[in-house]
Amino acid sequence: MKIQFIYPQWGSTHLSISEFFDKVKRSGYDGVEMGLPLDKQECKELFNIANGFGLKIVAQHYHTEDSGFKLHKASFEKHLYSFAESEPLLINSHTGKDFFSYKQNAELLILANRIEQETGVPIIHETHRSRFSYAAHVCKKYLEEFPFLKITADLSHWCCVAESMLSDQKDAVEKAIFHTHHVHARIGSSQTAQVIDPRIENFEGEVLQFKKWWTQMIESAKKRKLSFLTFTPEYGPAPYQQVHPSTKEFLADQWEVNEFITSELKSLL
Repeated sequence: MKIQFIYPQWGSTHLSISEFFDKVKRSGYDGVEMGLPLDKQECKELFNIANGFGLKIVAQHYHTEDSGFKLHKASFEKHLYSFAESEPLLINSHTGKDFFSYKQNAELLILANRIEQETGVPIIHETHRSRFSYAAHVCKKYLEEFPFLKITADLSHWCCVAESMLSDQKDAVEKAIFHTHHVHARIGSSQTAQVIDPRIENFEGEVLQFKKWWTQMIESAKKRKLSFLTFTPEYGPAPYQQVHPSTKEFLADQWEVNEFITSELKSLL
């Protein structure tokens, strides 16, 4: 099984596409994770540039925000088909809403699975606040009913929602790890989806816990004989990244922290 390291465009949109791709490539990453345009020609040009740098693209779907279910489902379907047409490495999807009914979110998951089967592009659903998968115990029910589900594991969101490091929800975490195909490697805590700076001693306990989970994800992927597992270090920019209340200066450098997380991930291999 191959481990592939992906870098997020989130936080680097001030760079041109070529500048961003060049920086990512020079830093040794296998690809980038980013939202895609719906325009077919724009998308084709984007993939041509990525191919020129030898980079894969993980398409990130976060665009569907309609609160009415009918419109939401139509937008969801439109974006997934459009993104799949470009044949990205995979689609990472922010799927559903936490306030949709179980049946409504299930409809979206079944729809995504049908699109994956039709197009051959893996559609991976991120564990994320405000989505169908916003909490460990809630997501567990979907995983039990729909064994085809593939998960982008970002357990920082679950820690924040549960106000814990999930020590009392081990069954739900183990279930998610078994379904993990993509990982957003951000270190959270019981109070925040992202610690201020994982390189300092204050957060040693959180770093150790996340490294344990990441190791379990790698081992699980090997046992399931996945052809590859992707990791995106996802320490984010503002408002995830905290600033000094007076000077407004960032309390850590996003790129440097993501490089630290990537180094920690590679130490597990």
